[in-house]
Amino acid sequence: MIGRIRELEPTDIPACAAILSDLPEWFDVSESTRSYIEALSYLPAVVVDHEDRVIGFVSIRSHNDRSAEIDVMALQRESHRSGVGQALVKWCLEWCRSNGVTWLHVKTRGPTTPDPFYERTRQFYEAVGFDPLFESQTLWGAEDAALILICKVEPLA
Repeated sequence: MIGRIRELEPTDIPACAAILSDLPEWFDVSESTRSYIEALSYLPAVVVDHEDRVIGFVSIRSHNDRSAEIDVMALQRESHRSGVGQALVKWCLEWCRSNGVTWLHVKTRGPTTPDPFYERTRQFYEAVGFDPLFESQTLWGAEDAALILICKVEPLA
């Protein structure tokens, strides 16, 4: 069972923060992690609730009328490769459709700064329909290249 996706409530934020702190391989930069947690109080966001506990979450940031970004997505380690991440991306795409957004993008660490954990992240996003757009050596710095992946939000048939 994947769990129930529901709108994030303010009381869910500590559980989301705990998920991030339990994933230092991905979320070890305290300044950016604090920013993700703070943004949960004002960005559109949902959690996956399973047996009355939050096991994952995602927030989305609108950049303009046509594009939005997955600001942060994280799942408890035990929920990786369970379909929860796919369900959260599906929610993001549905949010984009209902808000007239054409492009959804996400940033992650790029392949020119190899890391096995981020390789899994890139593979995940490509498997759910994202394509690499470009890699930046300047956005986060040469030691932490940023890869921007995009997904065209197709209207429902």
